[in-house]
Amino acid sequence: MNTRRILSLGLSGALTLIAVLLVACGPVTDVIGEREAPTVTRPPLLTATPGGRLSVWLVTPTSQFAVPTTPTPGGGAPGNPVGPNATATAAVATIQAATQTAAAPPPAPYYQPNQCPQPGAPVPPVRPENFSDYSVAIGRFLSAGGAPTVLEATLRDWGALTDKGGVVQADTDLTGDGIPEVIVTLYNPATYNPEAPLNAGQLLVYGCDAGGYRLLYQTVFNPAIALPELVRVGDMNTDVKAELVFFTETCSGSACFKEAKILSWNAIVGVFEELNNGQIVAINGRVSVLDVDGDGVLELTAAINPPGTAATGPQRSVVDTWDWNGQDYVLALREEVPGARYRIHAIYDADDLLRQGQWRPAILAYDEARKNSSLLAWNVAGETEALRAYAAFRIMITYARLGNARAETWFNVLLGENPPGTPGYGFAQMGQAFMDNFRGTGDARAACAAAIASGANVLGVLNSYGYSNRSYTLNDVCPF
Repeated sequence: MNTRRILSLGLSGALTLIAVLLVACGPVTDVIGEREAPTVTRPPLLTATPGGRLSVWLVTPTSQFAVPTTPTPGGGAPGNPVGPNATATAAVATIQAATQTAAAPPPAPYYQPNQCPQPGAPVPPVRPENFSDYSVAIGRFLSAGGAPTVLEATLRDWGALTDKGGVVQADTDLTGDGIPEVIVTLYNPATYNPEAPLNAGQLLVYGCDAGGYRLLYQTVFNPAIALPELVRVGDMNTDVKAELVFFTETCSGSACFKEAKILSWNAIVGVFEELNNGQIVAINGRVSVLDVDGDGVLELTAAINPPGTAATGPQRSVVDTWDWNGQDYVLALREEVPGARYRIHAIYDADDLLRQGQWRPAILAYDEARKNSSLLAWNVAGETEALRAYAAFRIMITYARLGNARAETWFNVLLGENPPGTPGYGFAQMGQAFMDNFRGTGDARAACAAAIASGANVLGVLNSYGYSNRSYTLNDVCPF
């Protein structure tokens, strides 16, 4: 039956005949190349436009040792639909093209799991001249069937693993293919200094692919960034997948910064993605993984002990808690660490207790602030002596407020420790005015008024701690 005869049947007859022919067709091989292609009129449109073009995104695997990147769907030029052709021949060509596409095997996936090399006994590689070539040498050795244990011994011989750091770990499946990946952290032997507090290094993650090992993830090597340190390799958020948690560290001046990442494998695009939706940073503190709230999901905590600046003054320590919200790890809580690192903050804590009417706990806190030698000083001249004098003054007036005879004892301590010319002398002057009035009146409020009226200069040290800290008035110093 030829094209002219089909057209003579009319539209409805042609469509009926085509349907019968298509049902009668055998395998694809019986149609393509063996039967004359029929020419039909255009069938009713459903969801596609006959004669148009269909754009399909295919991912081409990178080479074995290439650094994987996240493919961008739609990154290429999309297919632009064109108007339908008026001839029945174009419709048949579209049907034939669709049939060929359906018969073709699907494209190979970007990442092919379960295709590991057979175990072998290859000769350990010779150490490359350049550190940038280490990842290639490691990948080739593993792809040749080399054992992770032999790799670890080899890297130790190279000086890339030391007693201070570096690891070869091959006991956790990160990609969900049932086969553990090989995780390596290693130093650059050419720059390693055993006396240095920090040495630069790199993190590498290898996985089986197409009968070999491919480098799935690597950190950028930077001489100023310390060797990445693993915090956890295992499930974090009860999604039955293992996550990779690590941090890198840099130091500058009086501060060291740890930046942590929580990585999870995305099997769709074949890359590791960050689960944390922001930068996780610990300053002069630790990065830890633990179940803070006991819900079975592990949180990541980052301790922040900022050194402060001349403008901010000393700052309190805080802990950031990053928790899983079902989609990302987000900063869920920031709270101050109990206790104080700096003496001025220990004074603040005692002041808060006194303001709350907790008289005896306040007295104990002031005494601790005076005698705790581990508390840090800021860069204020005479601050240790002045703060000790302030604490003694507050203990004295609190005992007086309670009608306790220990007020006289602490008055004597205040005078004995702060003679004229010392940083704490102003508090001794206020103490003298307070006690002179209190002995006659027994009224702590009237005694405070007399102390404030004494004109003693005591605010210089208290108000020298920057905008992140408190500002005092004389009424704050003697609050009764």
